[in-house]
Amino acid sequence: MKKLYISADIEGIWGNGAFAHTAKNGTEYEEYRTNMISEVNLLIDKLFTAGAEEVVVNDGHGNMDNLSASRLDPRACMVVSNGAYKEYGMMEGLDDTFDGVCFVGYHPIFLIIWGTFVRSIRVDGEEMGESGINARLAWEYGVPIVLISGDDLLKEQLKEELPMPFAYVETKRAISSQCALSCSWQMLEERYERAVSSMEAHCGQAPVYAKKPHCVDITFHHERNADFVSRMDGVTRISDCTVRIQKDSYDEVYRYLRFVIKISNAFAA
Repeated sequence: MKKLYISADIEGIWGNGAFAHTAKNGTEYEEYRTNMISEVNLLIDKLFTAGAEEVVVNDGHGNMDNLSASRLDPRACMVVSNGAYKEYGMMEGLDDTFDGVCFVGYHPIFLIIWGTFVRSIRVDGEEMGESGINARLAWEYGVPIVLISGDDLLKEQLKEELPMPFAYVETKRAISSQCALSCSWQMLEERYERAVSSMEAHCGQAPVYAKKPHCVDITFHHERNADFVSRMDGVTRISDCTVRIQKDSYDEVYRYLRFVIKISNAFAA
């Protein structure tokens, strides 16, 4: 695999254990942001050591400006932008020229995209977290998911969301929603080493995911958000807090899903 794409989040990163660690106004944010940068760099190094020729990194957490280009492994390219300007959000910069996608620091479904606003997202009737939602975009491009890292709860969730072979790096074990047992950094390095070395062996082609119509239901925490976005073309309100989007391809529905949720932020207060 010569060209790899990394989509990085922060909640599932090694050493991060509570919501306070992931928010920019947190007193310890800089340290835990450093953990994110360090883990992404660890994977980049392992990928190049294994023979990668090009690695593209995209920051997928919050405003998507947690990673720093100056602190990233200089061999990697980076998508640089505030998240509001990323049409594809956590998957900005991905196309069909990549050989594989890596999700780093991802998290279970209860920390759904824009969790402040959104209660749940269903794709073609199936509730999904960010891993499943993002993977299907890669699949439509014909690109397989080859590696995912996060905690033990995410690993269990993925058995239903992504019924395809991929390498998994367990960064920590959840004790509660605000507490986790992280492995040692040395063990993390060893786990990435094994995962990267096994990627090509057991990660084949992306599943056949032909372009076809898709339906996405977004359930907001508050009725006002559903009421507001239902005024948009192509958004149908199906209950007090839920709206539906239907498009002719997953690429279209993915982009519109992101746009609709961003628009709902008008009611942040």
